[in-house]
Amino acid sequence: MKNNIKRRLGSNLGLKALALLVSFLIWMVVTNSNNPSRTILFNNVPITIVNQDSIADIGKVVELAGKGTVTLKVTERRTVLDRLAKNGSDFYVEADMENINDMNTVPLTVTCSNQSVTWDEINISPASLKVTLEDKVEQAFVISPSTSGSPASGFEVGRMEVKEGKNIYIAGPKSVMQIINQVVAPVNVAGLSSDTTVPSTLKIIDKNGEELSDSKMSTLEIKDSEGMVLNERAVQVAVTMWKQQTDIPIFVETTGTPAFGYRVANISTIPVTISLAGTDEALAALDGKFVLNEKVSVAGASQNITQDIDITSMMAELPNLKLITDGDPNISVEIQIEKTGDVTLSLPISNIELLNKPQGMDLVFTPADKISIGIHSQSGDSASIAAADIKASIDLAACQEEGNHELPVTVVLPDGYELVSDVTIVVNSKKQAEEVTDTETE
Repeated sequence: MKNNIKRRLGSNLGLKALALLVSFLIWMVVTNSNNPSRTILFNNVPITIVNQDSIADIGKVVELAGKGTVTLKVTERRTVLDRLAKNGSDFYVEADMENINDMNTVPLTVTCSNQSVTWDEINISPASLKVTLEDKVEQAFVISPSTSGSPASGFEVGRMEVKEGKNIYIAGPKSVMQIINQVVAPVNVAGLSSDTTVPSTLKIIDKNGEELSDSKMSTLEIKDSEGMVLNERAVQVAVTMWKQQTDIPIFVETTGTPAFGYRVANISTIPVTISLAGTDEALAALDGKFVLNEKVSVAGASQNITQDIDITSMMAELPNLKLITDGDPNISVEIQIEKTGDVTLSLPISNIELLNKPQGMDLVFTPADKISIGIHSQSGDSASIAAADIKASIDLAACQEEGNHELPVTVVLPDGYELVSDVTIVVNSKKQAEEVTDTETE
């Protein structure tokens, strides 16, 4: 019985081997058809430079040629490729500066975090990194904090101070150092209403206003004012918040005396009020008003004076106060000079009689609220007239036509008074829009 079994097992060995081979080939065909190999590209994979100390020992630094990235062509099975990140983050490309040759070229090596991908399945382009060895220079820069976001309502950023010091030292290739324009510490102040410390990552801006590329940043060494290396360019920014105070009246002081027979009748500003932010003590010291430190001379004046004042330098002298964000530092001052015995009264538009008002026309008056009327006392004494003593009217017949019309204002004054000058008003006339009825709409 045993001999029969042996004979059966040992017979037709060639056919059995052939069947095994065919089965293996069929398995390979099925496997490849369901999980075929293919090739894909991974672009802009960054190069990591190591052992730069070997170059620094000879007083040189490395400046990369090109973008500091490579393109990888990977051939593997579909299931393996599908598990790789499309941005190439699974690959690590290294340039070891200890391997630099006489042509200032460093061979590149690449590895993949997925062990199914071996080095012989990766084609790297370019295969080497061209570098330039430059002299290493160092320079101090001032850190400029910048803000993004809006603080809580009623608050402004008062001061920002980098805790590592306002100055930093940057060392790197001379060609890179020459294009650095500014070092910025961005801070997000959204919703802040109290003093706090905010982490920030320094940004280095070139002279074109662009942030330095990663390849250029990799060539730089950044230290604080005490020589400590700032890992990841991280700093801490102390932010001091100030309260806002709005609608503070603006006051202007004058110097000198107007011409004989004239006086200062009124002082006005545009804007009338100002909005500031500051410490509690500084805001309280204003005592509810903002007095300009620049006085306006009225010496010998016999007519109105208009002067524009920029308060930028004034605010710089007030370290605990600032204009609110987007506040205009320009203030227009108008000083009204009148003859002795003259007076300027404001008459509301509602007190003016409107004659021949056209029908079907929309009228817009400029000024819209009140007109100014200059009045002279014929006796030369101080005028004691009031707005209620004045009668005024406007003939609107010309406003039957569309357009802007400058119309005279007829003013009737009590005995003993006369107008200093004619009074006019601008009226814009426009036809009213016709109403559309439901029937017309249908």
